[in-house]
Amino acid sequence: MTKIKNLIFDLDNTLYDFSAIWEKSNKQVYKYLKYDKIASYEEFFKHYKAINNMLVDEVLKGNVKLKDIRDKRLKLTLEKFGIILTKEDCNNYYERQFDFILESIKPNEEVNQWLSRFSKKYKMILLTNGKSCEQRSKIEKLGLDNIFKLYISGETHISKPKEQAFINVLEKENILASETMMIGDSLYHDINPAKKLGFKTCLVERKWHFDDKLENYTGYKVKNIIQFFTELEAKKL
Repeated sequence: MTKIKNLIFDLDNTLYDFSAIWEKSNKQVYKYLKYDKIASYEEFFKHYKAINNMLVDEVLKGNVKLKDIRDKRLKLTLEKFGIILTKEDCNNYYERQFDFILESIKPNEEVNQWLSRFSKKYKMILLTNGKSCEQRSKIEKLGLDNIFKLYISGETHISKPKEQAFINVLEKENILASETMMIGDSLYHDINPAKKLGFKTCLVERKWHFDDKLENYTGYKVKNIIQFFTELEAKKL
C-alpha cells in the first residue's frame, strides 16, 4: 500500500460543524431583518430549501452557475411572500448572516492539537470553495491559519468539483495523487472527483443543512473528524 504523505482537507462541515452554525445564523438574520413579521422562519426555510435543491439540479444540468445560487434562492423564496429583493438587499442579507456566523465560530482545541501533530508528519493542505475574505476569516477564527497551505476557490478561480481544482494543488505542491488523501463531507465536491484522479479519500458523514438525509456510501468514511484522526494515527497510513 502506498504511504500517505499529504492530507488535503475540506473546511466547512469537515473540520467543524458549519451546518449547525449556518442554520443558527440564517434564522438570526431572517429575524434581524424582520422578515419574520411577514412569514415564520419555518415557513420561509421550507421554501428556501426546496428552491435551493431545485437550483442545485439546474447547476448539475449546466443551466445555472454555482456562484449565482445564493442570490437566486433568496430572491425566489422571498418573492413567494411578496418581497422583491435587489442585488443590494441580497448582499446585505448575506453580509449580516456572515457576521452572525463569525460570532458563533470558535476554535476546537482537540481538533487543532491533532492537526498540529499531523503537520509534523504530513504536508497539510486546505482546499475549500468560497469567497477569499469569508473563508480566511473562518480559518482565522478556528485558529487554523498557521497549519495549512490554503487553496480557496475565490483566489484560485477554480471550484470543486472541477478536477482542475485538485490537479492545481498537485502541480503547485509537486505531490502525487497516490500519496495524497482527500478528506471532505461531500461526495459530489470532494470525494468523487478526488477518487477519479487517484487520491485516497475519506468521507466525513455530516448532513448538510439543505439535505434531509445522508447519502449512502460504502467507501472509507467516518462519523466525525476526530474519528479520522484517531484511525489515521492507529493505522499510520
